[in-house]
Amino acid sequence: MIDNRIDTNACQKFEFKTHSFFIKEISSYISAYFTINDDIYTEMSLSSRAFCFGDSIKETNQRELSRMLAIYGILPNPEFVFKPSPIENERYLIFRFIKSIFQDSNEKVYLFASDSEYRNFCIKNNLEHTEQEWFKRIYIQDSFKNAQDYLLKSSLIFQELYFPEGSSYSRELPSLHDAKLDKSSYNFKTDFNEIYTILKQNNITTLFHFTDESNIEPIKKSGAIYSNADLQRRGISPRYASSSDSRSMDKSQGLDEYVRLSFTKSHPMMHTAMTCGRIGRPKVIEINPLIALMPNVLFSDRNALRNGAKIGSTHKDLSCVQFDIVRGNNGYLSMLEEQRMFYQAEILVKGRVGSEMFLNLDKL
Repeated sequence: MIDNRIDTNACQKFEFKTHSFFIKEISSYISAYFTINDDIYTEMSLSSRAFCFGDSIKETNQRELSRMLAIYGILPNPEFVFKPSPIENERYLIFRFIKSIFQDSNEKVYLFASDSEYRNFCIKNNLEHTEQEWFKRIYIQDSFKNAQDYLLKSSLIFQELYFPEGSSYSRELPSLHDAKLDKSSYNFKTDFNEIYTILKQNNITTLFHFTDESNIEPIKKSGAIYSNADLQRRGISPRYASSSDSRSMDKSQGLDEYVRLSFTKSHPMMHTAMTCGRIGRPKVIEINPLIALMPNVLFSDRNALRNGAKIGSTHKDLSCVQFDIVRGNNGYLSMLEEQRMFYQAEILVKGRVGSEMFLNLDKL
């Protein structure tokens, strides 16, 4: 049997904000051993334990807990099955997290969804099998340099997409009729000037909507992002990023008539949707923030499904958004627990967001 251990004290550590890994040449493979950021691990652990096994979370009743888990997407779906015990479930969640780092299809990369898969791989390649390492080990059949480059590139892209060090606000807020606030040329809210001022003061130059890559061409052809209710009326079945439970809650509150836009590009629900297998490769559509001035647009200081969400259509409602949090340059993981709900503040646009409001249409 070939020694299959990775001594983390003897190998070089490659560290990122979301995860770290150690690599070693083992037989004809390059193997990587992963560890996950403590905050990410804790969130996955608490969510999975609470939903599946009834563990208590301080000051959270079961009804509100179910609502929270639906919002964050920690729910079963056809591609994601909860395991029969808390520790097994945590291991599987870690496996899904690591799998989501590697977006590009690569036949030389081996990951394992269970210990039995890992054991069979070890037997086939005459490697020592270590219990309960299947969820944190991958193998690449390539040169050391190519494997290292692949791991580094995938990790950097993943970190930048989901947990960037800082948000980009390099654009200027689009002007209102060449900086002349002439309402007669536009169909704006009555308090459009106040809304524009809030956006300007907080340097909100872009809004964001994430979706699966497979939805981009249909969006381009139809010329709009449609609300779920409009998609149903049109007989369109996209690849949803949200869970079915979350969509049901939206419908019960009339929120399925709205398209959700966020203030941050690195939305935590985007990563959850991918980790849970609801979307494959995410695409972020950048939206002109002047859409906030239009009628039938709502503002929410947190995810609109959360209890206590302040939702309304006026500048007073927009001013409830905690912009110091949604624009925090240190990212979601660096925030205090009580701040994280406000990171998901959103703008809800009734019916559709037309492609004339897209800022990166040519790059999608």
